[in-house]
Amino acid sequence: MPARAFALLLFLCIGTLPALAQTIRGEVLDIEDRQPVSGVNIENVYTNLVISTDENGGFIIAAANGQLLEFKKPGYKTVRVRVPEGYIPPYFRIIMKKGIPEIQSVAKSNNRYDYTSDSIRFHELYKHELDFPKMSGIDVIAHPFSAMSGKNREVWKFQDDFDEFEKERYVDKTFNEEVVAKFTGLQGDSLHYFMRRYRPTYQQLKTMSDYAFFNFIKTNAYYYRNAGSPRGAQ
Repeated sequence: MPARAFALLLFLCIGTLPALAQTIRGEVLDIEDRQPVSGVNIENVYTNLVISTDENGGFIIAAANGQLLEFKKPGYKTVRVRVPEGYIPPYFRIIMKKGIPEIQSVAKSNNRYDYTSDSIRFHELYKHELDFPKMSGIDVIAHPFSAMSGKNREVWKFQDDFDEFEKERYVDKTFNEEVVAKFTGLQGDSLHYFMRRYRPTYQQLKTMSDYAFFNFIKTNAYYYRNAGSPRGAQ
């Protein structure tokens, strides 16, 4: 390939990369006093991009739909947030809780992720948007300008996407690295590949007992090591 053509191709490829990602803005707060948490390391686990929150707990990071962000700071439990596939809020409020590292708590217990209490807490972060009233067919006729408002439509779109976002977050929190590593013994790239290949769906996890969930991981680890087909994974 001529050098000029190669350079043009490289330029075009690089030029398309920013379109895949977008700017994610937000702040990190302490759950107890709601004060900003500075010095939090935020990593996009798909791109290995790492930034830190400023003195006001604020952050700006590039991430594409579906990518996973990890928020880490010594003395705090790790928080993982997957960028929604649909509507993305213009501003993220991340709540961190002081505590021992998750890997230690997992080592002491096989308990699964407490979805109910965490979901209630997360709902509080977006209470204004989620509690914003939707308009019925009659309301749309009576208030056409409100129905066509760009801001209102964005909020309603966020409400529609939030359920799917919650389901993906449930899978991320339940099928997490610490639990999977404990039951498979995998680490590093092998662990990440296994988790992508055998990631269960929300519907699967909700119907699994603790025993079935842990057995799901161990069974698929066996097939993974023997290059077999996944059992029950999508």
